Amino acid sequence: MDVPPPPARLASRGPAVVALAVAALIVSAMGWLERVDHLILDSAWRAIREIGPSPAAVEVVVVGIDEATVRAIPEPPGLWHDSLARVLARIAAAKPRAIGLDIPLPDRSFDHLRPGLDRTLMLGLAAARQGAPLVASLGVDPASRGVRRIHAPLLAVLQEERLGIGLIARDADGSARRFSIALPTEDGAFPTFAGRLCRALSKRCTDGLIDFGRGPPVRVVAFQSILGMNDLAALEAIFRDRVVLVGETSTYGNRIPVPINLAETESRSAPSSPIVVHALALRTALGEAPQEASRPLAMLLGSLPALLLLLRRPAAFAASAVSCAIALGVVTVVTLRQGLAVPVATAGVTLALASLLVAFEAARVRSGNGTR
Repeated sequence: MDVPPPPARLASRGPAVVALAVAALIVSAMGWLERVDHLILDSAWRAIREIGPSPAAVEVVVVGIDEATVRAIPEPPGLWHDSLARVLARIAAAKPRAIGLDIPLPDRSFDHLRPGLDRTLMLGLAAARQGAPLVASLGVDPASRGVRRIHAPLLAVLQEERLGIGLIARDADGSARRFSIALPTEDGAFPTFAGRLCRALSKRCTDGLIDFGRGPPVRVVAFQSILGMNDLAALEAIFRDRVVLVGETSTYGNRIPVPINLAETESRSAPSSPIVVHALALRTALGEAPQEASRPLAMLLGSLPALLLLLRRPAAFAASAVSCAIALGVVTVVTLRQGLAVPVATAGVTLALASLLVAFEAARVRSGNGTR
């Protein structure tokens, strides 16, 4: 028989409720469970992918520079003027919606090695610029934190309105989960790579969390395969009316941990190449980017499970605690799918502590009854 606790013992729960709620508010305000919330968020994205992704506003195709491409081109990457110019011209001829270039452009002339290299690359950039909106990423030197220099004639073709900072935001654990349209500078703000591309395509661009539950896996086409492709119809089948991003996809290059690797040809659990992260950020920016819940809402949610201590019957508490735990998981997935990331780690810890307090109290009652 489920016997309610004596009134005196029930009344003693009042201070425990207040203490637990205040502790939850402090933990939430200080962000001590941020990494746990990130792990829960990652699990929610994976659940949404299993349920079924929502449609993307635009399809993005990545032209990837992989190990096979590096082996196939005889020149070192710094001298790929001719190869890059040909690839850009072929992509532009296929009438894409936009072109993004996330590879380091030369910072000086190499005409002394082969006359005409500068002009060749300038013509390739000009062809890409005329065929569709073109954006090139600006690399940032980690030592000086200044943008890397681009050779002046190439910069003259691009001009400032076709440049975007290529940095990718990372959380404390090193993973990429969010993006920005622009980054603060001494002169105000400067668009990011994804932000500049978004603004070239839409008047409505929002930053926030990268939506790993939107769109199909990103198609990746090898850079070298485009070099050997002369059929315009085949090129249009790949690129027409799509955003095309050119960047490194080598498995031995720079890799970034992500909740889900959405490159079509790679394992979902593997770190992602930066160009694929840029692709996900762009197609998120062109839609409604998920936002994080406000701090007051997170603090309130974290403290609410403390109220379960007011339930008189242990069975009622147990049923409510189980329902609350299930509800936290459902709320996380449902609200995230609707565009709001609600942190629930603090609420989960509060629920666990409340359960321990009730279990400890029940054990004391049984112990007291056994000694009578």
